[in-house]
Amino acid sequence: MKRKILVCALIIGVLAVSALGTLAYFTSEDTATNVVTAGNVKIELKENALSEDGETLVPFENDQIGIMPGTEVSKIVTVENTGNQPAFIRIKLDKNIILAEDKTGETDLSLITCDLNLKDWTEKDGWYYYNAALPAGEETVPIFTKVKFADEMSNMYQNSKAEIKINAEAVQSANNGDSAIGAAGWPETE
Repeated sequence: MKRKILVCALIIGVLAVSALGTLAYFTSEDTATNVVTAGNVKIELKENALSEDGETLVPFENDQIGIMPGTEVSKIVTVENTGNQPAFIRIKLDKNIILAEDKTGETDLSLITCDLNLKDWTEKDGWYYYNAALPAGEETVPIFTKVKFADEMSNMYQNSKAEIKINAEAVQSANNGDSAIGAAGWPETE
């Protein structure tokens, strides 16, 4: 009987130690919030012109009036990277001539030309790609600096309006290939 009491006491003691062991855990808890800010790609299209002194840059005035055949108009087009990451840049030029109400005929867009800079820009599929990644805060070399109205413009073009719509786009250059032409992520165009 003493033996049974001793065995029962040992079993109760082992169970008690086991119960205490399962009840006593060391615990710790912590939370960390890590903030990672992504870079951004932003650009600003700049249109300037040379002032009459030929030396000072001034903002380009959209309403040029009284342009005659054979005239060259100063228009300096660049793109500034206003984001905080380097970017690839491309530009598309869309020309249009709107005839005066009393004029009819098919317009010839080749009568309006730009002195395109094909040293620093490369044309592909109607887009002009800047040949280098543009660092943040930098500005491209101009894609053109003048618009010329051909000597051959006839009376049909009197009082007409010539428009050059400039579309500029940018994509990140980091981890995106070696050139703007081969870069991924350009917006889909028609």
